[in-house]
Amino acid sequence: MLNEVLKNYWFSDKEAKIYLSCLELGNAIASSIARKAWENRVTTYSILKELISRWIINELQKNWVKYFSAISPEELIKHEEQKLEKLKWVLPELMAISNAYNNKTKVYYYDWLNKVKELFIEIVDEWDYLNEPFLVFVGTQNMDERFKEFFDWEFKEYRLKQKTPTKAIISDRNSNYSKYHQENHNTLIIEDEVFEMWNEIVIYWAKVAILSYNKDEIYWLVIESKVLSKWLKSMFNLIRKTYKK
Repeated sequence: MLNEVLKNYWFSDKEAKIYLSCLELGNAIASSIARKAWENRVTTYSILKELISRWIINELQKNWVKYFSAISPEELIKHEEQKLEKLKWVLPELMAISNAYNNKTKVYYYDWLNKVKELFIEIVDEWDYLNEPFLVFVGTQNMDERFKEFFDWEFKEYRLKQKTPTKAIISDRNSNYSKYHQENHNTLIIEDEVFEMWNEIVIYWAKVAILSYNKDEIYWLVIESKVLSKWLKSMFNLIRKTYKK
């Protein structure tokens, strides 16, 4: 079980076994670690050297004998968090490179409840990395009860922790959205009866997400397209600039 968890965080199967063996033994020589991990000594020593280079294993020489020990789980988590923070800093540049050299439109579609809930969290995380306002056409009519519970008890608290601002356009019929009005929400409410929003459309970076949590239809459609994203951003800004109550 622990091996499987570590393998999700940049550990190979053998590296996970060596790390856990070191953690259990404390300071130990390579042969003892090899026996504990059920690996041969040459392979174990090679993996130890690799983990030392990644600051996951410490090496100490005493009386001409080398001893190895694992960093604590707390230090491991801190170490991985630091690497993730560094990745966040360069994410906009990486995405710019990806968009510059890969102009093919990509489409992703999901229609199962739990995955759609996960994607709400993921999209907020991505916005937070990019640190740019996200533009939202909000539609909440006939919301599925399971999503009401999700928004009220999970998503709302998580969203309000993020500092990235929101610019939203909603119909006055979507009164449920008022629960999320905070200082970082700049919302235009359109009272015209002809303006009805049944789905939610989110515009960010070079992506457009079309979301439905209606009781009759639950799905998440993401389109990666610079042209579509720019066009909808232009429409969004036009509505906000020209609409008068």
